[in-house]
Amino acid sequence: MRMLMAMGLFVGLLGLTGCNGMVLSYEERQNMYAQTIDTDLRQLVDDWDAFWLAERSHSRLTEWYTR
Repeated sequence: MRMLMAMGLFVGLLGLTGCNGMVLSYEERQNMYAQTIDTDLRQLVDDWDAFWLAERSHSRLTEWYTR
């Protein structure tokens, strides 16, 4: 009897602390991936401009590109 109560308690606690909490659906994961890729592609344009020194610096005191 004691073993049956212990197993019931164990199964009950396992159900309360299991993996059935916050799970992302397929659509939520696809939306998260799409947002991440969109952000990365927007930053890629900035990185490309910085690589080629195509963006102007904030200071207009010099004709050279400065960082």
